[in-house]
Amino acid sequence: MAVIGLILLLPGFCALLFGGALLWDRRIEPDILALVLIGLALGAGGIALLRLAIRGRRS
Repeated sequence: MAVIGLILLLPGFCALLFGGALLWDRRIEPDILALVLIGLALGAGGIALLRLAIRGRRS
């Protein structure tokens, strides 16, 4: 679970980079914005998986 969480952090990191670049652009394309939001969602899923892997299952 931790390995998949780390892999899912990569699209989230790229989405942060591209999202930051979009802030400088005056015209934001909706297609690129959708990809950035999908990347951020994948990154959030990766963070959730890492938290679950670190904490473990509570009994």
